[in-house]
Amino acid sequence: MKYTIKFLKHFAIVSVMMLSFGLSQEDNTGEGVPAQEIQRNGLSGWQFLKINVDAKTAAMGGTQASVGLGGASTVFANPSAITGVENMDLYVGNVAYVADIGYNALSFVKNLGSLGVVAVSVASLDMGDIPETINAPVGDRTEYSITGRNYTGGNTAAGITFAKQISDKLSVGTNVRYINETIDDLSMTNVSFDFGTTFYTGYKSLRLGMTFKNIGNDVNLAGWDESFQTEPVDVRMPVDFKVGMAMEFLPGENLTLAVDASHPNDSPEKVHIGTQYNFNDMLFLRGGYKIGYDEDTLTFGVGISYSMINASFSQVTMGRLGNVTMMSVGVSL
Repeated sequence: MKYTIKFLKHFAIVSVMMLSFGLSQEDNTGEGVPAQEIQRNGLSGWQFLKINVDAKTAAMGGTQASVGLGGASTVFANPSAITGVENMDLYVGNVAYVADIGYNALSFVKNLGSLGVVAVSVASLDMGDIPETINAPVGDRTEYSITGRNYTGGNTAAGITFAKQISDKLSVGTNVRYINETIDDLSMTNVSFDFGTTFYTGYKSLRLGMTFKNIGNDVNLAGWDESFQTEPVDVRMPVDFKVGMAMEFLPGENLTLAVDASHPNDSPEKVHIGTQYNFNDMLFLRGGYKIGYDEDTLTFGVGISYSMINASFSQVTMGRLGNVTMMSVGVSL
């Protein structure tokens, strides 16, 4: 009981802080020089960490914080949710991203009983071949020229996860990940931390989720030299704080509604809304909507579960960039 009270206090304090921050952005200056709206866009790197590799939550509007206890895919959504694994669980996912970018992810979870639940995961992004262009002198000016050489870039994240069910209502979890980014002959590495909680209130299936993701130090690209004619800059982590809630409805509790609110450090606040309809625990229809994004808004997908195997397919509409397609397979042992 004491853990429940403590968690509710902390959840309320953090929520009030976020609300206060949002209100502080309003124009309360009255007379005088109008306040300038602060734009946080483009203030961080490591953008691959923001791509959702969990096909289920991607189809449900990206409602990662409130996903609830689940399988190995939740390593990438809310690390506390892996306490829902009874023994072992395996997840393999693929994302066909925009501009022919490929993103693959794998995670494996093992329940160690009273010791807690542990997981290992790896995610890899491949940008494919990119034609090299340079500024070539043409008379008294320069213009871009294709050299005929191709280069590539990519990202890797490999980590371990630990989660524990503190009480029958509260679970906590954390990810520690080694991350790497390369582009041509430049590279940088870092260590990233994620924290998550899942709390079941006791009222039907209502649950509250909270995640604090992509925490790490600023770093520079290695291999930078004077030929770039500019000084290297510190690359910040794309820190993202989310709170959310979800609940099942209808007599059979086969309709799930979920809502997440996101506060990233490099863009305005966002809202994620998702739903899922469960047909006899075998077929799952999913949909969602994102608020506060420039391009991606609608999401939808389907899931199939049979015996120990479950599979998911989802699409995220990205407006002028096209659609992002995701597929995944999970095995519970």
